[in-house]
Amino acid sequence: MRTNDKMPKAVSFIAMSGTGKTTLIVKIIKILSDRGYKVSSVKHTDHDFESDIPGKDSWRHKNAGAFSTMLLSGDKAALFTDIDTSFNMGIDAIISKYFIGSDIVIIEGFKDLKIKKIELLRKDITPDLKLRFKNHQGLILVCADEFIKDIEVPQISINDADKIADFIENNIINAI
Repeated sequence: MRTNDKMPKAVSFIAMSGTGKTTLIVKIIKILSDRGYKVSSVKHTDHDFESDIPGKDSWRHKNAGAFSTMLLSGDKAALFTDIDTSFNMGIDAIISKYFIGSDIVIIEGFKDLKIKKIELLRKDITPDLKLRFKNHQGLILVCADEFIKDIEVPQISINDADKIADFIENNIINAI
C-alpha cells in the first residue's frame, strides 16, 4: 500500500450501458478500501444531471449564480463548479488537481482517454461478446461472463470482484 502525494494511478472501466459497471466498481472500491488503499472515483455521464439536493444551502448558492460552491464539513468536501466546455482539461490534470493523496482513481467511462482500461462484457448485453477495444494499447484486462477466445489480454470473470481487485492491486497500484 502506498499513501503519499505522488500522482495516483488510474484505470477506466468501459462497457455498454447495463453491463454492470457501477455495481462492479462499487465492489472494487470497497475491496481496495478495506485493504487500506485510498481509492477515489470519477464517473462520466453524457447526460445532464443535478449534483446537489434542491433546496439545500449549497444548491441555493449555486443556483443563485455562484460559479463554484464548496460544501465543507469537518471531514468531507464537495465542490460544485461550472466548467468551460471549450477548455478540454485532460484526465491527468483533473487527477493531479483533485485526487492527489489517492492511491488509485477508478474511472467509470471516458472510453477515449489514453489510460489503462478494463473492458466489461455480458452476453445478454453484447451477444457476440465482441470487444470494442480489442486492439487498444490501453486495454489491460477483459471481464466477461463467458470466456472470450482469441484475445491477448488477461481475462477474469466479471462476477469475481476479488480477483479483479487483486489484478488492479498487482498490475496498477503496485506496478512500477
